[in-house]
Amino acid sequence: MSPMSAMPPSPRSGHVKPLVPESPVRRPVGRMRLAAVILRAGVRSQLANRADFAMAIANGVTYQVTVLLFATVIFGRFPSLAGWGVGEVLLINSIRMLGHGLYMLFFGNLGLLPHLLRDGRFDAFRTRPAPVLLQVFTYEAPVNAVGDLVVACASLSVCLSLLDVEWTVGMVAFLLAAVVGALVIELGLNLHIAALVLRFRGSESLFFWLDSVSGTFGNYPLGLFPWVLQGAFTFVLPIAFAGFYPAAWLTGHADTAPFSAALAFAFPAVAAALLWSGLAWWRRGVAFYARNN
Repeated sequence: MSPMSAMPPSPRSGHVKPLVPESPVRRPVGRMRLAAVILRAGVRSQLANRADFAMAIANGVTYQVTVLLFATVIFGRFPSLAGWGVGEVLLINSIRMLGHGLYMLFFGNLGLLPHLLRDGRFDAFRTRPAPVLLQVFTYEAPVNAVGDLVVACASLSVCLSLLDVEWTVGMVAFLLAAVVGALVIELGLNLHIAALVLRFRGSESLFFWLDSVSGTFGNYPLGLFPWVLQGAFTFVLPIAFAGFYPAAWLTGHADTAPFSAALAFAFPAVAAALLWSGLAWWRRGVAFYARNN
């Protein structure tokens, strides 16, 4: 064989140019662009009916305002809860609600998984070249999350006006990290539920159960609850890391927090572990679904 015959064909020779594997560095950028395109299309479809768009936002506002009104009634009867003042409890609420609003904005479509399974859309997602989870996240524009975020920002502004705290750069960074941690914790927990839904269709009510438990118990100091619930919300269903423990450090209550003051700094590790475990469970759930359907 001559050296010339061993050379790859020229693009002008009419042969198809061999495919070059895509660089793994560029792949996430491509997925982000794809997600942005799908989300823009979803927002346009939502804006096609302005009344539905406004109603979706109003639904988000109404639900979160109801949560705040309930807290207001509680404080009307008890000005201090487990040694926490109004502004301090509102900080717990604000961190959790901001994380929840961001979760709903970017990943809230995960709760629509039962609907996607019933309508056969999930099977269609599996035949497309885009990642299945990305298609679930971008299925539709979750405009009701805008209402959640509006109320959460209003709650935070009221909270900051009530707190007697000197906000340094480090504390602001800690607060922002706590909000991101709350977002990731909620995502990780819902990924576990989504994996169960792929295996057991009757488990879809767990989405509502998690949202209800977080909204009911995640807005208040952990010391209000019996030690059994304190342990459950710390080590089993760790919703206390999505609001209470970070707020305990920011408000100077870390020393009175159950179990250990060091838990106020554990939320990044808890969030990372839940996300890693949730993604692993999701992959196993998709594999189980593919084998049995």
